[in-house]
Amino acid sequence: MRKSTAIALAAVTLIAITVRLSPLWSFLYWGSDTGEYFSILRALVRGGRVSTPYYGWGVTYPYFPGMFFAQSGVVELGGLDVPTTINLLVPVLGALAVLPMFLVARRMTDDDRFSLFAAAFLAGAIPVAYTTAHTAPATVGELLALAGLLCFVRLRTDGRAMMPLLLVTATLIATHHLSLYFFLIMVLGTVVVEGLARPWRWTLGVKREVAFAGALLAGTFVYWLGYATTFRDSILPDVNIQPWWAFLALFPAGLVLLAAIIFARSRLRWRYRPRYPSLRRPATAYVSAAGAILVIGVVSVVIGVPGTTFQVPGTGLLYFVPLVLLLSFAASGRRFVDFLPDGLQVNGWFVALLGSAVAGIVVAPRVLIPYRHTEYLMIPLAIFAGIGFFRLLDLAGLRGGKRTLVLGVCGLLLAANAVAGIPPPSTLAGWREGTIPAALGPAYWAREYASGLVVSDHQGSTTVFGFGGINATWDRTRAPFLTASLVIPYDPYVGLRNISSPSGVKNGTYIWIDRDMESGLRLTPWESAEPMNSAVIARFDDSPFIKVFDNGYARLYWIAWGCTPATC
Repeated sequence: MRKSTAIALAAVTLIAITVRLSPLWSFLYWGSDTGEYFSILRALVRGGRVSTPYYGWGVTYPYFPGMFFAQSGVVELGGLDVPTTINLLVPVLGALAVLPMFLVARRMTDDDRFSLFAAAFLAGAIPVAYTTAHTAPATVGELLALAGLLCFVRLRTDGRAMMPLLLVTATLIATHHLSLYFFLIMVLGTVVVEGLARPWRWTLGVKREVAFAGALLAGTFVYWLGYATTFRDSILPDVNIQPWWAFLALFPAGLVLLAAIIFARSRLRWRYRPRYPSLRRPATAYVSAAGAILVIGVVSVVIGVPGTTFQVPGTGLLYFVPLVLLLSFAASGRRFVDFLPDGLQVNGWFVALLGSAVAGIVVAPRVLIPYRHTEYLMIPLAIFAGIGFFRLLDLAGLRGGKRTLVLGVCGLLLAANAVAGIPPPSTLAGWREGTIPAALGPAYWAREYASGLVVSDHQGSTTVFGFGGINATWDRTRAPFLTASLVIPYDPYVGLRNISSPSGVKNGTYIWIDRDMESGLRLTPWESAEPMNSAVIARFDDSPFIKVFDNGYARLYWIAWGCTPATC
């Protein structure tokens, strides 16, 4: 690696770390499930194990403990306390994903320019930067998935890559199910696209790829169906087809069908022979891509993000402008990828992720979460975009000052992309995912004086559960916070009886209301955070609700069962 490349890559890495740690300038903790992670890590450090009986919202967390083991190692060996480790370790690991991104692109393109562009793009792209700024298993999962792709692209020519690839894969399996799924379909996409684009040749490298794909499939399904019981019983059945297991049953049948098609393809001598594009085609592709993304943006504003109820505000689209201008170069570079020795692999990743996103929208929007595919689509698109930008420069014949000017503008766009990497809550469904110091006051009070079940939204629940140690409801009850609770005849206990909370079917004991809830009630991750009605907020100031704590940010109400506004 040239010294200039090393310096540039170090700068990109520092920028990625800065972007992912930037929310800590405004919040004590960052992430919608931080309280749960805090609770699990604290128990692991104190007791030396992750308990699988678990009453949090993320019922699968104990079965995917990879992130918590890494954090515990830092606490034990590095001497850091749990809060500092929670805040710093995982976002920094998420930022380090730009390093395997650079190496993957370098392996594919054999060009430092394309690789640095891809890494710099990933450092600030909103779908990646925002997600990996959170302390979450998904953040570590993306780093592991990219490290796995780096080993996988070497596997065909270097059998020594198999052992580190298997180690990374085993760690990924035990860390995050959705990241593992994306890695799995990208590997399968590589094998399928390579088999369809040219006559199949059963070389030693291909045998290694197929052998690894088989081991990956076996390890994934054994872990999911045999060990991770809450994932198998609670997450996998949440699809739009019945019986739910039909989707899993059809998966091996689909693999057999694809294998048959690849076998039949091997009998055909025809192979895809790309033509090298002239300037006009990639330039037109750039304009077309920018227009198509603009249409998608308008749809997100008017209708919503597919698979969710999110609607992006019109002004929120401004944060995506640098991303769109850079991302559109991917359309320019896609055809050039066909000339790379391993270009079929990148194309396979892209095709597999797009196909999975469509399947998620149709049959499993809460399992194969469509908008979460965007994070991983940025990986092949970053490579496409890096190639597209520099190939456009080359085809346009820009030299000297003009070329320097264009490179300067591109650098400014990449910088703007990083600055916009963590947009405000209003842009992303209104979710306020930070925890301020005032939020811990009621949680610590509840730890000392409260018991039973606290009724709140997602953020309030994770705070009182994680820092206060009190069971909460998360999204298991909605009516107390919605205008439905005001219907005639008025029932003050609507939504507070027989709540199917993670800790069991119980009546609510306390209600948690805070300023952020009033500004935007957060229930499920695929819903927008809607402001609470003022009449709903006011109802908690009357019997049977008795305010027992108020620090100006959050209020805790004890529910006086048996009372009504008329009797108490």
